[in-house]
Amino acid sequence: MQLLDKIIWRVVDLIILIAVISMVLLITLQVGSRLFGHSLAWTEELSRFLFIWTVWLGLAAGFRSGQHPALNFLVNLIPARLLVAYRLIPALSAMILFSIVTWQGWQLLVQQIRFGELSPILQVGMWITTLPLVMGSFLAIVGTAVNAFTADPLSDPTVAQLTSHEGLSQ
Repeated sequence: MQLLDKIIWRVVDLIILIAVISMVLLITLQVGSRLFGHSLAWTEELSRFLFIWTVWLGLAAGFRSGQHPALNFLVNLIPARLLVAYRLIPALSAMILFSIVTWQGWQLLVQQIRFGELSPILQVGMWITTLPLVMGSFLAIVGTAVNAFTADPLSDPTVAQLTSHEGLSQ
């Protein structure tokens, strides 16, 4: 299972890398073409598509590494014994949110395929822009679950600092 997890996240990282490099090249081409008076409209649309892929897969990668939003100011207000349970609240909230996003995104994806929606310039299926939303939100659920339920809560610097002050890490 760990091998599959590692492969999935390496593929996600590779897609993000390719998308970012491609965006830089496309935007450079776009700016260069404007200097010569012949703007290439397709570069803007393709860059936008790649940006969408980068955002949603990057979001999933962030949740996988535990970089999701949390109310850290509350950490100082609750007893250290409750910190382990407190770490699960943002994770469960994110999993619920991204379950809804995944479901709604899937519905939109199916609708776009059914109606044959095309992008205005490249004339490719608009589902290509919805697919990263579905993939990213699903991977955010998986990444959040893996991080929340397998990570050592004491590896969080805030939790480790608080528990060491109270003598609980001994």
